[in-house]
Parts: sequence; structure tokens; C-alpha cells
Amino acid sequence: MAPTRIGSPMRGVALQLARLSIRQNAIPKSFSSSPARSITTSSASRASISSITTSADGYVPVKPFAEQTVLATIHQFPSLEPLRLETYPANHLYLPTRRDILHRAIVYEGDLTREGTASTKTRYEVRGSARKIRPQKGSGRARLGDKKSPMLRGGGVAHGPKPRDFSTDLPKKVYDLAWRTALSYRFRKGELIIVDNAIEIESPSQRLLKHIFDLHDRERGSGRSLMVTLENRPLLEQALDKMDRRRQALTWEEVDVKDLLELSRIIIERSALYNILREHVEDLTHKKNRYLIESSPPSDLESRLGWPEFRNLMQTPASEREAVRPDVYQDVCYGRITHAEDLPDGPEKTNLRISAYELLAESFDLRRKQLPSLQPLDADVKRKEEIASQKTAEKEVLSASISALEAHIRLAEAGYQSFLLEAQAAEHRRDVYNWKGQAELAEEQEGIASDNRTDLAGARVELLQAKKQLAETRAQVCYNMDDLKGYEKLMKEARVLEDGLEEARAEAEQVVGEEEEPESISEEMETLAEEERAQAEAESSKKEKESK
Repeated sequence: MAPTRIGSPMRGVALQLARLSIRQNAIPKSFSSSPARSITTSSASRASISSITTSADGYVPVKPFAEQTVLATIHQFPSLEPLRLETYPANHLYLPTRRDILHRAIVYEGDLTREGTASTKTRYEVRGSARKIRPQKGSGRARLGDKKSPMLRGGGVAHGPKPRDFSTDLPKKVYDLAWRTALSYRFRKGELIIVDNAIEIESPSQRLLKHIFDLHDRERGSGRSLMVTLENRPLLEQALDKMDRRRQALTWEEVDVKDLLELSRIIIERSALYNILREHVEDLTHKKNRYLIESSPPSDLESRLGWPEFRNLMQTPASEREAVRPDVYQDVCYGRITHAEDLPDGPEKTNLRISAYELLAESFDLRRKQLPSLQPLDADVKRKEEIASQKTAEKEVLSASISALEAHIRLAEAGYQSFLLEAQAAEHRRDVYNWKGQAELAEEQEGIASDNRTDLAGARVELLQAKKQLAETRAQVCYNMDDLKGYEKLMKEARVLEDGLEEARAEAEQVVGEEEEPESISEEMETLAEEERAQAEAESSKKEKESK
């Protein structure tokens, strides 16, 4: 019988064997022979024993994962052109995919977003009488209490929902790991595009943004992109709103783990990625980071003439935007013209002047649209003139006449400004077409400007005449009230307006004469041609008679 000490298993052997490495080639080939020592002590045996030592020259030490790095390509927005390579820690952008960690983070975020406001009233919260609906016995029907019973329509709800908090807990270190795991998953698949500049566009144009997305689809494959920015990009957000894609642009504070996993690719600003990584490394550094990038303006766009003013215009409240738009356009136009004067003659100067004059013409069009409509003003003038004609007393007639003349002046000023702005816009467009070499369009705009200048001269005469009549009427009122100082002041104003009226009439006649002069010359040429044809026909008929 074997002793129990030998028959029982050796304590700890199974545990130590389990701890042994089972990697292939863990033991060098030189140890494949038996390590038993020979009995002999000859020099040959010593030499054979000494040959089992191996050289460590080919050994490459394994670098800890925390010290490993990966190279990421930095791109340029919107073309996504590669600019340079940048090094990131492997435990930031090259972590293995942990589906369990990602699932826990997404459930945690979903629970946080639940409002938990569903609420129903119990039978004790429903308003109503507590009287018993019918007697307990004798009706042959089921017994009932008051009308607030959950079994009756309009009564309370049994076991209904009440406002509650659905949020769950998740350790901060686990959540930080989920953030870096999601970024690593995208980086491993080549779907994390880091851009060096701000993700912003020149104007909130739906067409421009669609062209950019089409370019990304051709270069990176079809699918939508999530754009993560450091701060709000107003022009980009407005363009996305027009395309019903508002959730495609988020700041680094608005994005979450679920957003990082939803769309086809992520385009993220380098500064935004820096803040995300610095915010979610507490499980590595064991301390909260306090140094984050706060602002990253689009410097490449801000260097363009007029872009900062245009961005401020887009950030103006919608109710005030159209009122200040013409002023902004004019300021940008004058800035471009001033800058163009310092440039040498060439395509750059010409293009800058063309853009400036196009913007100025558009500002004049916008100002003209802001003018009051002429039809209501004209109707107001006719109504007040009719009222004045119905008055009989001198005082009432003068008062009604003043009111009618004031309405007439408002109408004349609106017409004058309309003709002036339309003429100025046409003249600037004429200059633009001349610089572009489009002679026919330039001539067409010249005709529009000429017609409006003619109407402008007539409107100026009408305006001055109405102002003169108003001054004379007010002077008459002052005279009737024995206000001699007011009478003299208004009569002096009327004489000044009379002089201006004479000049305006002379200018109007000159403008009309310049337009009619080419027509009279053409008529004279046609008359001379007809006379020459008649004379030639008479001579030919005379020769025919002589020949007969």
C-alpha cells in the first residue's frame, strides 16, 4: 500500500503548470537536447556543455502599449488634401475594439437623454365627487365605488407612469475608455479624417455645400459625414439647415459616443480632437485636465476681403438682417475697391473690381426694394386732394392742402429714390459687363440707366415743385396768423426752391434733348435718303421719255 503522502496530489503543481507560458518557440532550440549532466569530467564534455549558451544579439524587446504611437494624416478642409503626418499615442487612437464597453456607453447616454416626464393621475388625484355610483347590493351588477375608479372612463389610472429619472451610472474611467475606443474603431477603418483648419464655408449656400459633399463621396466613398468642430460654425450650420442635415455638424461638447459610430465617416478639427482626447484620459492620467483649446477661428476665410462682415451679417437676427444687408454690402464693396487701387493692373485687380461693383449694384437693388410702394402713396395723395377740394373755409382748405402736399412730397421722394437707385445699379452693371467684354449686355444696361436718368430728372422737378408749393402754403398760414418771421422764413425757402426748380427744369430739358438728338439726326438722314431716291427716280423717268 502506497503511503498517503505519495499517493495524494502535490499541492500547487496544477496552479504552477497553468501559469507556465505555452507560447510557441518559448524555449530556444539549443535547449531541445537533454540537459542531463554527463558523468565524465573530460574537457570534451565541458566543451559540449558550454555550447548550450545562446547569443542575445537578435533579441528585440517588446515596447509597452502605453509607449507606442501611431501616425495620423492631417488634411485640409474642404478638399481633404493631405498636408502632413502627426503622431498620436496608441492608447488614444489604436485601442482594440471592445463592443461591451461601447454598448455600456451608448446605453448610459441613452438613459441620460430620457426625459422621464410621462405622468398619469391616480384615483386620488382625479377631480370629482366621492359619492358611490350605485348601491352595494340589489342592482344585480358589479359593485362600484365613486366615479374616480380606474375601471371607469374618466377615472384614475392604476399603476400608471410617474415622472422619474432613467439615468444610470457608469464609471468615468469606463466612459473615457469608450470614447477612445470609438475613435480608435474609426481610425482603424480609415474613417477618422482629421483636418487642420476650421470646418467652415464661405457662404451659407446649399449648392456650395452639396458640391463639397459630392467631392467627399468621390474621394472617400458614398455616405454622410459627421463634422465635429471646436466651436459653432454659423454659415455651415445654416447651409445644413437648408438641407435638413442639422445633426451633421456638432461641436466637440455636443457630440457623444453614439454620434461617433452612426454615420459613414467623421471629419473632425484637430483642435476638437485634442479637446476630446484631453477630456477623456482620466483613466490614464488619474487627474482632470484643465488645459483645453477654447477658440479656433477660420483664419483662411477671415483673410478674405468682406468675409468677416458677411459672417456677422449671417449671425444677425433674421428680423434685422434684411435692413442692414445693403449697408454691409456697401462697406464690403468700398473695402474691395480701396484694396484694388493698391494692386497692379492684372486679372486679380479686374476680378476684385468686378466683384465690388456687382455687390454695389445688388446693394442698390436691395435699397430700392425697401422703399415704400408707390400705389398706396398715390392713393393717399388722391384721397387727401379730394378732401381738400371739399373744404370751404380758408383755414380748413389750407390745412387740407398742406396734408395733401406732404403726401405728394412722400410720393415724389419715393419715385425719385427708386429712379436714382435703379439708374445707379444699371450703371455699375454696365461697367461690370464692359470689364468682362460683354458689349451687348453693357449696351442694354446703358439703355436702362439712360431711361431712368430721364425719369429721374422729371421726378426731381416734380419733387421741388411740390416742396415749393408746400412752403408757399405754409407761408400763407403764417401770414394769416400774423407770424411775420415765419412768413419771411418760408418765403425765403420758397425762393431757394424756385431757383433749384429752374435748374432742375433746365437739366431735364438738356437730358431730353440729348436723347432726342440722335432721333432727329436719324430722321434727317432718312429724309435726305428719300429725297435722293425721288430725284433718282425722276431722272430715270426723264431719260426713258427722251429715249422714246
